[in-house]
Amino acid sequence: MVKGVIFDLDQTLVESQELEALRRQRRWSDVYRMIPTIREFTGITALLSDLGQRGTLLAIVTSSPSSYCRRVLSHFGWQFNVTVCYHDTRGHKPDPEPIQLAVLRLGVDGSAVLSVGDRADDTLAARAAGVPAVGAFWGTLDREQLTRSNPTFHCDTVLDLRRLLRLCGDSPSG
Repeated sequence: MVKGVIFDLDQTLVESQELEALRRQRRWSDVYRMIPTIREFTGITALLSDLGQRGTLLAIVTSSPSSYCRRVLSHFGWQFNVTVCYHDTRGHKPDPEPIQLAVLRLGVDGSAVLSVGDRADDTLAARAAGVPAVGAFWGTLDREQLTRSNPTFHCDTVLDLRRLLRLCGDSPSG
């Protein structure tokens, strides 16, 4: 049974590709101003709500700073039990340290957690941490690289992830 789900943020929960150049340039005030223009992937808010209602622990592991993560979560009204952001660890994905810290903070065994991400680095970090990896193909910008990283599970849509969670013992509605 899945007791916790770790999500990457950008291109997994939100479609934020238009902010990428500004983020790389560290133009954070411009990025923050544009947060209202990003959108969630279809079905994410309902999925997060259903998981939370079922008592599934939720975490975000992102390579973005916590100020950005907090603003995105606040904009969408999402509640997470744990966030692990760029400055929380020395190692960064594909290093397993951020995933390991999220699992530790969730307080559950890594085998009872799924890690969902859109990039090969997400898959590699999860696998190195001993956590099953879900490829979020609905948001990936590089399907080939994500496929080659060999995630444990492959989900083309958020609905596929809902179905997977049902198969793993968690059955959010929808």
